[in-house]
Amino acid sequence: MKATAGGSGGRSMLPVLLGCSFAASFSQSMMNIALPELAHEFSVTLSMANWLVVGYQVVAATAVTLAAFLLKRFGLRTVFFVGVFALAAGSGLAVFAPSFPILFCCRLVQAICSGLFYPVVTSAIMTVSPKGRLGTNLAMNSGVIALGLAVSPVVSGLVLTYFGRHAMFVVPLGLAIALFAIGCALLRNIGAREQVSADPLSVALSLVGLGALMYGLSEFTHDLVFSIAALAGGITVLAVFVRRQFTAKAPLLNLRPLGHPRFALGLTLVMVGTMISFSLSVLLPLYFEGAVAYSAFFAGLLMLGPVVANAVCSVAGGKLFDRRGIWPMLPLGFAVVLAGLLGVFFFSKDLLVVAVVALCAVAYVGLGFVVSPSKTTALDQLPADLYPYGASINSTFTQIASAIGPSLFVGVLSSDVLRDTAAGLAKADAYAAAFSHALTLAIGIALAGLVLAFLYARSLRGKDKR
Repeated sequence: MKATAGGSGGRSMLPVLLGCSFAASFSQSMMNIALPELAHEFSVTLSMANWLVVGYQVVAATAVTLAAFLLKRFGLRTVFFVGVFALAAGSGLAVFAPSFPILFCCRLVQAICSGLFYPVVTSAIMTVSPKGRLGTNLAMNSGVIALGLAVSPVVSGLVLTYFGRHAMFVVPLGLAIALFAIGCALLRNIGAREQVSADPLSVALSLVGLGALMYGLSEFTHDLVFSIAALAGGITVLAVFVRRQFTAKAPLLNLRPLGHPRFALGLTLVMVGTMISFSLSVLLPLYFEGAVAYSAFFAGLLMLGPVVANAVCSVAGGKLFDRRGIWPMLPLGFAVVLAGLLGVFFFSKDLLVVAVVALCAVAYVGLGFVVSPSKTTALDQLPADLYPYGASINSTFTQIASAIGPSLFVGVLSSDVLRDTAAGLAKADAYAAAFSHALTLAIGIALAGLVLAFLYARSLRGKDKR
């Protein structure tokens, strides 16, 4: 049965689709709040514990590239059930995971859900929504994703604090069961299936290359020689992956849009904003729990305000972009991000938590005026026939950026904490100093983003293809 745009089938499917986006975003960010406790429980470094976040993003990035193929070949319902099963299996097994390696594998299974749901939900909403409701439905989807990212640290922190880490995974397991029930009743296939194929070698190259690259970044300050070897290996494998995309009959990811410089520059700005956003979402709980000794639940509560501010300003940024274009909003947004990060850097040293949260919210406000407008502008620079490929590249590179930032920053923080505590510094002081050091990297990246945003937006002034 094919759901027609604007028909009753489309309206009835929307709650299921939005539920998928909420489950994907909740699962994606649920471990950010738990890293200090897990590092202590399993006697691993913070950078190693962070692989529960980074590994998730690597698998999700590869799953994103497979989503379009799976949707065309097997239909919406099959892809939906694969995603729900991955979320249920990964979460259910994680409830009983006795060791870090098993918990890590469970997170990799969970990640398939986010990698499939993000692009497939967007595609389905665009197909089933009537013209007069498309913008509203897409905005609702973005809001639901932001809601999942905001609620996840609070709920996960609450469950972790009072019931332990095993119970954390009961929540996404419950979401998977609920989605399965309503999806069986309401979800329908849309469009005709096609006999398309995927390139298995490209899938393998993507996983190996990204995994080696992220490992090299996360261990850079722990083992320099091995890290450089991992980085070199990852870059080499990814270079082979890129070459194969231009020669394979059925490329996993069509990279032709990257030949348009304005698209590539806009995508770079999206990645910069994403790196900063996801890095803060991991670094700040580490600071609140390690330096200030707050519980995971209270640390999650402190993250709620900044994330909600980001969601609200993302909507406002989209409306402002529609009216005024990218100039001067984009460079001003990066300037606000930079100001917020500098404020967090100075006040975090003295453990002034209220000021840190407020200035973190300032940085997230700036990001709300950066990421979505950069994405829209970048895609607008492409000819119509390359738009779908550009959207796929954006989704994939966003997942990659959300892994690169935490890999690098948490690796630095972890190394500093180990070195300083071994030298006799108190744990809280070591966390505070390490947080400041990691934050300097984010400040440097934000400064580079500000310069690029100024030049990019200025070059497009009066030329927005909106």
